[in-house]
Amino acid sequence: MSNNTLQLTSAALVAVASFTSIANAADEVVTLDTVTVSDTKQVAGVNPNADPDAPYKIDQSGNEKFTQPLLDVSKTIKVIGKEEMADGNVTALKELMRTQPGITLGTGEGGNAYGDRFIIRGFEARGDVFMDGMRDPGSSNREVFNTEQVEIAKGASSTFAGRGTSGGAVNSVSKKPQEDNFGKVSVTGGEYDKRLTFDGNKVINDKLTVRANVLVQDSKVAGRDESEDKRQGFAFAVGYKATERTELLVDFYHLRTEGTSDYGIPWDSEAGAPADVGSSWYGIAGRDFQDTGADIFTATLSTDFTDNTRLTTKVRTGETTNDYVAVAPQARDGVISVTNPKTAAYTNKFVGLNTQLTHERHIGTVEHTFAVGFEASKEEVEKLGYDIVGITDECTGQDVYNPNNFQTGCGTAVKNSDGSLAEVSTLALYIMDTAKFTEKFQVSGGLRYDYYDITRDSDINEYDDATVAKLDTDFLNGHVGFTYKPRPNGSIYASASSSSNVPGELLDAGAVAYGGLTELSADYTKPERNVTIELGTKWNIANDNLALVAAIFQTEKSNQLESSGRGDSAVVSQTGAAKVQGAEISISGKATPRLTLTAGASYLDTKVTESSTAENVGLKLANVASKSAFVQAKYDVTPRFAVGASLTHTGEILGGTFAATTGNSLEASNRLDLMAELKVNNSLSFQANVINATDEPAYDALYRSGSPFVYVGEGRSASLTMNYSF
Repeated sequence: MSNNTLQLTSAALVAVASFTSIANAADEVVTLDTVTVSDTKQVAGVNPNADPDAPYKIDQSGNEKFTQPLLDVSKTIKVIGKEEMADGNVTALKELMRTQPGITLGTGEGGNAYGDRFIIRGFEARGDVFMDGMRDPGSSNREVFNTEQVEIAKGASSTFAGRGTSGGAVNSVSKKPQEDNFGKVSVTGGEYDKRLTFDGNKVINDKLTVRANVLVQDSKVAGRDESEDKRQGFAFAVGYKATERTELLVDFYHLRTEGTSDYGIPWDSEAGAPADVGSSWYGIAGRDFQDTGADIFTATLSTDFTDNTRLTTKVRTGETTNDYVAVAPQARDGVISVTNPKTAAYTNKFVGLNTQLTHERHIGTVEHTFAVGFEASKEEVEKLGYDIVGITDECTGQDVYNPNNFQTGCGTAVKNSDGSLAEVSTLALYIMDTAKFTEKFQVSGGLRYDYYDITRDSDINEYDDATVAKLDTDFLNGHVGFTYKPRPNGSIYASASSSSNVPGELLDAGAVAYGGLTELSADYTKPERNVTIELGTKWNIANDNLALVAAIFQTEKSNQLESSGRGDSAVVSQTGAAKVQGAEISISGKATPRLTLTAGASYLDTKVTESSTAENVGLKLANVASKSAFVQAKYDVTPRFAVGASLTHTGEILGGTFAATTGNSLEASNRLDLMAELKVNNSLSFQANVINATDEPAYDALYRSGSPFVYVGEGRSASLTMNYSF
């Protein structure tokens, strides 16, 4: 382990000892009076938004913009709680998203960053990731050690999230101080896995509560040669009740990851499939890497002016980084060049403000819940790179079937000062209302106005009109939903919503095809438009412990920017359009007193409906699995012993940029995971996990070109976790 890892491990052990001694010394637990939106039962350490009797079933969003229980929200929102993630041994957001029906992963390349990239219901969503309802900008490797639940809102969602969200948005809800003292230490070991986490909560007095989370990991990736996956992080949150009606929450989040950059394996053009190269990695050991970081400070002040009026103001500032040197394994004559790897050094600085007034009142016989808010943010993204210096003739490249990761003469990486700088400012106003006309019928709706201003300098060393692109524009979006509740535990709804994509909104990108701003695309101030219509139903069954959701939907995109050619011959036009129609069903919670499960399936029918390239019209969208499904089940054999398994099915994925134009595809795949849990007593338990139990090749994504590289999923691995609660 590095010195940083040893220091953080020591800090974790000190924190554990401190929390243990405090908890043992406490004669009584002081309970804070809190104001909650919904009547949610709470158990120490359990997700406060979940049913403690069925923790896979989440009842409430952690995003204040969703003022109603999920049962009554006229939109598909899939929520995965920390208990479900722990049972599946999920430690990163990307690991979770690859299992979710209707979602696929995408690749990084020279045109966009190498990091988390999600495609939701057929549309790019790497810029639509949020933390506690505020945008989490930058493309990096996100962790879940401080995550209470992950919320995936499906369909156009600009009323709630602002720019982007063609197919949906992802919101991670952080762990916050709770009303009881508790602590938990988890230590994981295995051939590939070495991980320690700590989660502790302490009620200091009737006004002050603190919560701390710590992470240390020194792992490898199963099935990949020369891999490293080190992570170190901590999060600290303080809740202070200034008065009976005013609360302040301050939290700080810190994460560092150090790993091996891995663009996967090459494509076998003759076989029309990924090359059969086993666990081969094509980088240069000691030179190629990926290091990411995040330091985020958030302060939230909530005041209840009355029992039905709350003002919440949230301020955030932070910085994320993503540095990497990575070989893209695209072979020529059986050899992969390593002298010109993909490199980047992203630094993303941001500050944001969100103020929302939530008010409940009757107007006549109608019960209204209003949410009126203002948002402002500024983001600054600097992208530099690395020069590879000291290359000699000894560096001959990598043989596809016999790579040498330790060959000499392949140089060292030195960060340079050449690159680009993008600055974005946004202002937004929104108003939303849920009107309950009767116990059985309600209408929800909202409008949001956004002003968007971006400047991008493609050469930070030479600021002039030739390198600077500027754009300012505004856009209006809305949503409306009609909900009928035939019974208190069920709802049937119809809804429509819109969203807008603006040039340059994906700040890691430079080219139009990747969502970046150029001098040409800056001339198009009219945003791309997305409209989703959805018909669905939601039910809480099995003694209210099992949530069932089903929906059919359609999303249409218009005014899409298209580009062709390069340099002086480049052409940009706003001539594209696409349509996605589909169906989705999910279930989560406790089916019986012994069986806990979550399951879902998605079908997507995608099509390019308009394009400046006539041959593209009618083609399916690239990087989308038309059929996908997931099931995770846990069965309590006895009160102290449980077994479980999960199965992920991903259908065929076609290659291309937006339209599936390359003729390449990844075959459908299945992955089986296993788990078992033994509870020694109320404090101590052991959990065994086997990931990819059948060791089937798992391919996550393929690059857009005719000769792509292919991202490779994790191979088979086994681990044992000890959990100690106090």
